[in-house]
Amino acid sequence: TLAPDVICRACTYKDPSSDKYKKPNWKEHPESKDSSTSYTYYASANIAPTKFTPVLIRSKRSSSADQDPTTDACDREVMPMMFGMIPYYHKNDAKSHGLSTNNCRLEGLLESKLYKRSWDQRKFCVILAQGFYEWQTVGATGKGKKQPYLIYMPQGADDEKPVNIGDKDLWEKSEWSEEEGWNGPNILKMAGLYDVWKAPNGDEVYSYTIITMESNDTLSWLHDRMPAILDNEESVAAWLNATPKTSTADLMSILKPVKSLQWHPVDPKVGNSRCHDMDCMELKKPEERKPTFMDSWVKRTPAIKVKAEESTPDEASAKKLKTDN
Repeated sequence: TLAPDVICRACTYKDPSSDKYKKPNWKEHPESKDSSTSYTYYASANIAPTKFTPVLIRSKRSSSADQDPTTDACDREVMPMMFGMIPYYHKNDAKSHGLSTNNCRLEGLLESKLYKRSWDQRKFCVILAQGFYEWQTVGATGKGKKQPYLIYMPQGADDEKPVNIGDKDLWEKSEWSEEEGWNGPNILKMAGLYDVWKAPNGDEVYSYTIITMESNDTLSWLHDRMPAILDNEESVAAWLNATPKTSTADLMSILKPVKSLQWHPVDPKVGNSRCHDMDCMELKKPEERKPTFMDSWVKRTPAIKVKAEESTPDEASAKKLKTDN
């Protein structure tokens, strides 16, 4: 839902040479040579794959291979790119390759024909968003209905008034200055890879994939995978400033599951990719689940009482584990 100028302000970083804050420049995606396709970013509260979203990269004028990766002297820019990497070897329409390239599993990245190319060329990017949606299955055996949640960066101390991350006015009215930087909400930054695909008509199309990893205790209750989130300026700088000389071990050390995140339930209508209602990100508590026949049957079934001294060691351990959980 954010305008380009707001996104750039929210991505402020400090220039070590001047000790002042800088904003990345907004750069429009190259236009189609025959005007047959639009590569434009449109703000939305519910973005689906193949849409164009804002992505932070190093500007070309600062991408020399001999740059010191430990400094943050490079310039940055934000450009709309297609969500879902287009395979470089694809020969047809950009959306017709039939592969699922929205996410790239970190564990198999270096063995991937598609993603290793961008890795080796250090085409690293940072995907920008207010948050991302994830679904939790509610009910036994994975057959219950699913409840969506919006995941986003922490927005202040726990005892402060909760921040409505989807409040457009809050973002637009927040201030930025060279001396103080950005005083608005924290924008979510996810590590990714990008590439430039040559279309049959000669267009150069920028597209990206989000790197994912196994979830930690923070999000494992919701899903077994999570994006590689860059939660501080040091990790963003290290990722964007990587060069061919940067070792794989150093790069992998940047990509770690973060522990500090916030979330709240949202309306299941976000599951419809055609839904772009601005209230998609608002808190919506799940409806209470109605009792089923099985619930009633279990409630009527008399419990089997077992004396504590008759429990086996394994049973006692199982009871404790269940209580602890």
